[in-house]
Amino acid sequence: MAKTKEIILDPLSDNNPITIQILGICSALAVTVKMETAAVMAIALTVVLTLSNVAMSLLRTVTPGRIRMIVEMSVIASLVIVADQFLRAYLFDISRQLSVFVGLIITNCIVMGRA
Repeated sequence: MAKTKEIILDPLSDNNPITIQILGICSALAVTVKMETAAVMAIALTVVLTLSNVAMSLLRTVTPGRIRMIVEMSVIASLVIVADQFLRAYLFDISRQLSVFVGLIITNCIVMGRA
């Protein structure tokens, strides 16, 4: 009986990839009060996520497994810093509204990359 319950409930709660993906974008959803900020955050998240996945795909063969997570975090952090500086330079008002949430793109990418 316990095994049947586990088989039924496990995909709904613990091993649900959709839930993991939604939890990964919670910080992005926190700033979606205005359309401008939501669009900028979505674009920044998409660009950083795409570039980090491309970079990690290229680095996968030359990176030892022991330090792969450190390299992944470094790549994502570097891309987030570039995105933040770009927002500060060209979209200063929106950058002020997004403030710390741009930095949380790092956690979004790590959660979505590991899900």
